[in-house]
Amino acid sequence: MTSQPLVSVVTPVYNGAAYLAECIESVQRQGYGNYEHVILNNASKDDTRAIAESYARRDRRIRVITNEATLPIIENWNRSMRLISDASVYCKVLHADDTLYPHCLEEMMRVALAHPSVGLVGSLRQRGEEVECGGLPADREAFPGVEIARLFLAQKVFSLAPSSGLIRADLVRARYPAFYPTQFLHADLAAYFDLLDRVDYGFVHQLLCFSRKHETSVTSTVAERNQTLMREWLVFLRDYGPRYFNAAELAELERAHLRRYYRLLVRGAVTGRGGSFLRYHLEGLKAAKRVPNAFGLSRAVAAEVAAAISNPGKLYHVLSGRQPPRPTREPEPPDVPIAPLLSAVQDHPAQHHSPPPGKP
Repeated sequence: MTSQPLVSVVTPVYNGAAYLAECIESVQRQGYGNYEHVILNNASKDDTRAIAESYARRDRRIRVITNEATLPIIENWNRSMRLISDASVYCKVLHADDTLYPHCLEEMMRVALAHPSVGLVGSLRQRGEEVECGGLPADREAFPGVEIARLFLAQKVFSLAPSSGLIRADLVRARYPAFYPTQFLHADLAAYFDLLDRVDYGFVHQLLCFSRKHETSVTSTVAERNQTLMREWLVFLRDYGPRYFNAAELAELERAHLRRYYRLLVRGAVTGRGGSFLRYHLEGLKAAKRVPNAFGLSRAVAAEVAAAISNPGKLYHVLSGRQPPRPTREPEPPDVPIAPLLSAVQDHPAQHHSPPPGKP
């Protein structure tokens, strides 16, 4: 009998045949042995079910459940979380086009067990060719959840990647039937913001997860093309911001975000992103009662003109729809000390954050 707490690895999947075998095998290679792998097939039309069941026949730790009909993405995520074993102590989300490095569960569980107040655990993550989620002080592995949320919502340190995190199972069960709020596309972030004011956050300063970038993912087809996180960020600030900031701080964060948001609209209009793109964002701004006035738009236009003058090469790439060339070297985890940022939210330029992957 093992003394290791049971971890439920949860994989909701729709038409994931291309990468599912690699995903499952990455779990089987874990050094941490006491896990179950729950695969929820969302009535896929490809070979997803056959692939999953072929592995389940050979490995009793794998359970495959198939929906009778295809559910909306967030509903499927929520059903997958309701399928974890009653004996599970922790839950690890793993989408079907992603993989775990061999020490992932072992290292995340080490941090979780060493710090009982920790309810959520993250790590460095490789996404495509980039290493994400860095920025926290490397000499610490447990942080107050409030500080992590403040840093993230202030766009200082993007240490959250909920789609590859470890979650204490009692927190999952306490939110049944819906761990993920269904009104958001970035529902995994919303769930974390709803938890971080009551639990600590653990972090492993190692590269433990790989998130694949490909043209058929929801991240590529919906989130990045439509910049959905820009719209939902306003709602995050409205719904969760008051838990983490005072009124003056929150007002300044919203002003800074709206300046970036209005520039996005100007850029979208100039580059011909299409009526659906502009309508999507204007509807969101209208719902938030933040539709730009003439002054806001003129300020955004001036900022874009100034940026074009200072960086004409970037303007060319924006207008042509081409991406500037990127270095082709293999990514490495950051190995430099990070200045302590957790004492307060300071005035600092916003960092770019790719939207968290939303997957079937």
